[in-house]
Amino acid sequence: MFGTLVVLYLFLGGCGAGIMFVTAIWSFAFHRSVRRSQAQTKAFDDLKARCFGAGFVVLCLAALCLLLDLGRPERVFMLFTRPTLSILSFGSFTLLANLLVAGFLLAANVLYIPFVHAPARKVGEAVCAVASLLMMGYTGVYVGSIEAVALWFNVAVPVLFVLSSLSAGLSSVFVLSAFGRDVRLLDDRLLLLHRCHLVVLALEAVALVAFVGLAYLDPFAHESLAMLFDPEGLGPWFVVGLVGLGLLVPLASEGFMMAARRLLRLLPVDVLCIAGGLLLRFCVVWSGMH
Repeated sequence: MFGTLVVLYLFLGGCGAGIMFVTAIWSFAFHRSVRRSQAQTKAFDDLKARCFGAGFVVLCLAALCLLLDLGRPERVFMLFTRPTLSILSFGSFTLLANLLVAGFLLAANVLYIPFVHAPARKVGEAVCAVASLLMMGYTGVYVGSIEAVALWFNVAVPVLFVLSSLSAGLSSVFVLSAFGRDVRLLDDRLLLLHRCHLVVLALEAVALVAFVGLAYLDPFAHESLAMLFDPEGLGPWFVVGLVGLGLLVPLASEGFMMAARRLLRLLPVDVLCIAGGLLLRFCVVWSGMH
């Protein structure tokens, strides 16, 4: 039903949208602040350009996975020339909207375009935030709306995928910030983002427990659930890889950072968090296709 390319498409689409959403919302909050120096503004604009660039590249990779999975280019054109009232058509147009607005914001923040002024960039960021949120929601609804697979037909799946995409987006921004110019000028604001990440990870953990609990209550999902925890199957990837390294380790790291009230740049932990988002999709999809 779903191949590797589709799983990668769901992950890359959600992660790319997460990066764009976090960057757009952060840009709104940053430029509304009156307590910012010119050096901080310059450092943030440099990081913002990096984030929009990374988000655009990840979304392009998601589109490439979709193109390769469809196999024939004419099928891609048919998604837009002959749209239907389906989730797949909605996702295709949402991905296209994200690519267009991401390309616009990348050009506006990297290149000097005389006719693109600050109000136009703010409108673009507002559209970006909405389109990215729809894209993150779509990746979960696309899987969670398939009634034929009991494990997937679970109300917790869309919520879980949105929170996972948002977490991967925040972790990606943290990784990119480590290589930014004069990024230490933004430590206070980055610490606030880490606080948001702590909340997102906590909610993701709750959504994951709800997903497993609802699957356990559905007898038709028991076989898929057993495969998800099978020590000789997906169990190590799900329990150790996703729950342990991809969720609990980042959650503990963010909790320690908030308790210490000190910004720590733990790139391996952020990479684990991003990898956890990929493992989530592989585990959920593959266990459902047993």
